[in-house]
Amino acid sequence: MRYSPAFRLFFMIFTLVFLQSCNRPSYSLFDLEGVWKTEQGPLFYEQWTLMADSSLAGKGFTLKGNDSLILETMRLSKKEGNWVYEALASGQNDGQIIAFPLKEKSGNSWIFENLSHDYPNRIIYSFENDSILTARTENTAGNKVQDFHFKRIKP
Repeated sequence: MRYSPAFRLFFMIFTLVFLQSCNRPSYSLFDLEGVWKTEQGPLFYEQWTLMADSSLAGKGFTLKGNDSLILETMRLSKKEGNWVYEALASGQNDGQIIAFPLKEKSGNSWIFENLSHDYPNRIIYSFENDSILTARTENTAGNKVQDFHFKRIKP
């Protein structure tokens, strides 16, 4: 049986895309566990710890001399079946925790959103691989985008 050139091209492209997607690892939020350090820009760390209740506790910090200066504490947990990113930023929001429910999961990215918060109102975590992570803060108006390019320094 002979196939048309268009069919053969479609089949070849489909096969390549399928094989490439099979080789791409899939990550979960639990893969955040460990210590991450920015690779460029201001020096910033995130440390995530898996808790007994299957949530993740995090802290964002920088170093001042030999001391850690904690800028933010975070938590990722499931509430009513949906992941929620909660942040408490030092000196902001009158000491209130701000919740960002998971809006979308796409591939190895998670988009958390809280439209009632001024900035950021969207937080995005994306794995490039098991040791490279990007965290992005932005607002839905499309400005004030801040990317943090992290490398895992400790599992």
